[in-house]
Amino acid sequence: MNTTTTTQHNQEQIPDTERRDFLTQAASMLGLAVSAGTIVSLVNACEQPNTTGGSGGSGSSSTGTLDLASETALQSVGGAIRTTINRAQIIVIRTSQTQFLALAALCTHAGCGVGMPANGVIECRCHGSRFSAADGSVLNGPAVMPLRSYRTTFNSMTNILTINLA
Repeated sequence: MNTTTTTQHNQEQIPDTERRDFLTQAASMLGLAVSAGTIVSLVNACEQPNTTGGSGGSGSSSTGTLDLASETALQSVGGAIRTTINRAQIIVIRTSQTQFLALAALCTHAGCGVGMPANGVIECRCHGSRFSAADGSVLNGPAVMPLRSYRTTFNSMTNILTINLA
């Protein structure tokens, strides 16, 4: 049954099926817009801001440096900081007088920020994956890949730590 509706403005007749198709498409577009907003909110909820200091990076875009004179947490073995170098969120841990470990501060499961090392473990705040603070390896999932590690070079004469992000 194909009925028509007369509009009062121009007395043009529009079949109900065209109106129904328009309303169906409009509702679909609204649903897509709401879904997109929800997805953006969920992704943003997983991202964590840089909450710990650190001297930003310097050097080329593939390396960054930290002056340990201004990073008091890294002046002793076992100390750690969370910092951003060239837009990469990194956790830096001092493992010995001359050695440092630099790990990506984002979980390999869903890209959420991970917490600071505690009792030898780095934990994802979103889904509970646990990583070894000794090397970034996975201790418990859902993550299956280790935290990305970055090569570090420490100059004890200048007290400068260089982190290679490449």
